[in-house]
Amino acid sequence: MSVPARPAPPPRPLSSARNPVLKEARALQAKKVRASRGLLVAEGEDLLTAALERGITPKAVLFEEERFEEDHLLSQATVDVRERYLVPRTLLAGVSSLAAPPRVLAILHQPPPASFSDVPMPPSLGLFLAGVADPGNVGTIVRTAAALACDWVALGPGSSDPYHPRAARAAMGSTFAVPLLLGVGADDLVTREGLRIVAAVPDGGLPPWDVDLAAPHILALGAERAGLADSLSVLEGKFPVERVTIPQTEGAESLNVSAAAAALLAEVVRQRSA
Repeated sequence: MSVPARPAPPPRPLSSARNPVLKEARALQAKKVRASRGLLVAEGEDLLTAALERGITPKAVLFEEERFEEDHLLSQATVDVRERYLVPRTLLAGVSSLAAPPRVLAILHQPPPASFSDVPMPPSLGLFLAGVADPGNVGTIVRTAAALACDWVALGPGSSDPYHPRAARAAMGSTFAVPLLLGVGADDLVTREGLRIVAAVPDGGLPPWDVDLAAPHILALGAERAGLADSLSVLEGKFPVERVTIPQTEGAESLNVSAAAAALLAEVVRQRSA
């Protein structure tokens, strides 16, 4: 994150809930608005810092008036952003999805949409999510995928929007680091050639260390209750599918899907480094 050498001009005060930038931030809580405008809301200093470090220029930045510091790093780093505002805490709370409003909130442009023609296909390592509906899980998985060298993440029907505020917050800037393919179902994957699928299932699969995860493949994960459901039968109709199950202590609750993704991707890295 580069910081301009010159002092940052102070943000403009904003005092009306009817201000267009506040109205836009509220509207972006809705998926259809995010999709139509190609924008997302980033809440908190850490997320905005991560976006800036990846070269993302915010469309607008809202600082909480009561906690604004002119010499703060984020004030300096956003000096070139055209729309910067000082917002009273009560107004910022009205556009935030958090229980307590953050010190700073930004409106960012979404990454350009990715398609099969934009990414390696077959991939060295791809990730397919079927029906992972919780935004926090999706964001955590995106963050893990970026950290552990996934070529891309495909989100099937029923999976949360990765640009949901909670998903973006959990991804911590990784939303901009790994290609995201939206609305990709199993029926879309079977139009490709040469794919190998490793499907995470709650029981009946091989332990991950007994599956060749060093070879190129797509790791498929589903919702914690429904699993991969119908997607698995579609994929098995065309591709070799190997089922993998993470062994657990008897009587333990099933692993959270984001925890399972982290464990399996870490095993991929271990096998490949070996």
